[in-house]
Amino acid sequence: MTKRSLLLLVFLAAPADASVWDRALQSPDEETNRDLYDTKMAEGDNATLNATVQSISIANNVEFIHRAELAYRAAAVARPREAEPYYRIGMLLYQMYYNCDQIYAQLPTCDPNNMRHAEDVIAAWDQFESRAPLDPRVAELLLPRALLHTKLIDSSSGDRRHLEKAAADYEAALNRGDGLSATRGDEQLLGNLAETYMMLNRLDDAIASYYRAIVVGAARVSTVYGLAVALDRDGSGDQAIRQIQSQGAEGLDAFTKECIRHSVFFVPSGESAYYFALASEASGNYGTALSLWIHYIASGAHPEFQARAREHIEALRDKHVHAEPLPPELNPPPC
Repeated sequence: MTKRSLLLLVFLAAPADASVWDRALQSPDEETNRDLYDTKMAEGDNATLNATVQSISIANNVEFIHRAELAYRAAAVARPREAEPYYRIGMLLYQMYYNCDQIYAQLPTCDPNNMRHAEDVIAAWDQFESRAPLDPRVAELLLPRALLHTKLIDSSSGDRRHLEKAAADYEAALNRGDGLSATRGDEQLLGNLAETYMMLNRLDDAIASYYRAIVVGAARVSTVYGLAVALDRDGSGDQAIRQIQSQGAEGLDAFTKECIRHSVFFVPSGESAYYFALASEASGNYGTALSLWIHYIASGAHPEFQARAREHIEALRDKHVHAEPLPPELNPPPC
């Protein structure tokens, strides 16, 4: 999967107010709820700004984040049909905990590998979208929400739900394009969608999406490698090897560096061993490949593809290949 920074933390100084005529038509209870709503939204915004101060302790950062979330949730209770509180809850938690390649990277709370708050971000944005499906900001949430769904995969019973939700968000993001011009973003979206289809064992859809991503142009090595893995899992091993070999030694080096920089990621842990094993075979490093195939099976990642990995192991052993110690950069695979 490919990450891309999309969002900046932008909150309005104050929520939009109702017109004089709207207020005239409100009952006293509705007017009180509106005042409470405005107060709590402003309280949440103030706590959010305080949470972004980098010089305070992590305990204070967390406290201000908590205060802001509580205030926004109180506003949501005051006016249950309003979408804005949920947008701000999701943005607050996402920016403070996950959007670490933005200006908040130095905040001590930011840790993209800690999924403790991911479900809360997703739930808030789902509530926002359900109340304001035509809000243009929904489009900005699709990619980060899809990535959070993907990162929540942990070989549990909830994996399929997260993958299906991620695929729906990638599809929606692509559908919102004008369809007239292809962009770098389309290549990333298509590559991520293809990877998601593959994890759903929709190999035909995955291969088609990978080819679409490559046609867009300037495809990353990780996209070509993803296509190779999908082809291999679909029984087209020779085509898979040719795809990897087309990238040369420079391609493998670039892919490894992408992993080390965490600009790509694979879930669950162990999935990337399949990629490196296939690339090692394509490069003629059979002892390393055998070790990586064994590593992939031992990881338990995607059991539906382990039979194919065993076929690779048997073919290598038929050639009297022996497993070799993994080089430091692949022990364990870095993504």
